[in-house]
Amino acid sequence: MSSPLVSIITPTYNHEAFIAQCIESVLAQTYSNWEQIIIDDGSTDKTAEIVRRYDDPRIRYFHQENAGIEALAHTYNRALGMAHGSLVAILEGDDFWPVDKLSLMVPTFDDAAVVLAYGEMREADSEGRPARRMSRTARLRTKLPARILNNDPPPASAPYMLTVAGHSLIPASAVILLRAALQYIGGFQYVPGLRYVDFPTFIRLSPRGKFHYCSDVVGFRRMHPLSATMRHREQMLTVAKQFRAELMTEPQFALTELDRKKIHDSWRSVDCATHYALGRLCLLNGEWELSRQHFRQALRMSSPRVTCGGAVGWFLSWIHCDLEKLYRAAGRAALRADS
Repeated sequence: MSSPLVSIITPTYNHEAFIAQCIESVLAQTYSNWEQIIIDDGSTDKTAEIVRRYDDPRIRYFHQENAGIEALAHTYNRALGMAHGSLVAILEGDDFWPVDKLSLMVPTFDDAAVVLAYGEMREADSEGRPARRMSRTARLRTKLPARILNNDPPPASAPYMLTVAGHSLIPASAVILLRAALQYIGGFQYVPGLRYVDFPTFIRLSPRGKFHYCSDVVGFRRMHPLSATMRHREQMLTVAKQFRAELMTEPQFALTELDRKKIHDSWRSVDCATHYALGRLCLLNGEWELSRQHFRQALRMSSPRVTCGGAVGWFLSWIHCDLEKLYRAAGRAALRADS
């Protein structure tokens, strides 16, 4: 079995509370042939000081003037230009890995047809404590056929990835990419206003080769109020809809009329789910009236799960409580550890 160099790209910004666990999860890997390229997007906290405590030549730290999350794809591609490995992994500065992530995933690239490998992701709270229960997205993956999970034959995953649920098929913290395939599509994909690079990049890779899915947990995504996904969710959703519409016109994804109907139907309910997420965040910030506005919108959702959550959130806004204790009691990752 070969042991190729894995280039781990770690963008970070004001992650002083999280970056140590991120780096230590890489240092603990049972697979040792890696380099970690940390790109600090102009942090104003102690992120740089913490990173420099780690005296390992495999860890390479670079500071840049703050470009912001809008330029995240450019930051990723800057790191890609510095990388030496034939494989590329993503590990953002507030996320972390189990010790066997690389040893489990790297051998899958012995199959020359594989361009992307991924596994399960588990949510963790702001203190790094993994949730006891798997996320709804992870539960949905257990019901998917192998041809979608493994993109076999290419681009079998694409019709599902274009649905709302499929947008999260491949968790960024759980992925490894074949660098040659990534470079073929022009590197990490930039979509103005989208503020994330994983989905646009992965969907563009789907016609290029097979994926390999592993059912083991190989990444932990930290949930906290300052995460980009939480702060920019509403705006990103608008852009995601526009991008999805553009992708549906491209012949390389070979969409059938049934595929198109399923994709359109899946996006009808996403606005209400977004209002629920924003209401949850408003509760956490003490924005009680604004949270009620969002939860009222969430109550329009036909999904019993979202409707029930919206009703509970609306009630809690009147007694000035958040939802995080309920999330923790249910075994889910809370946005705030001390609530």
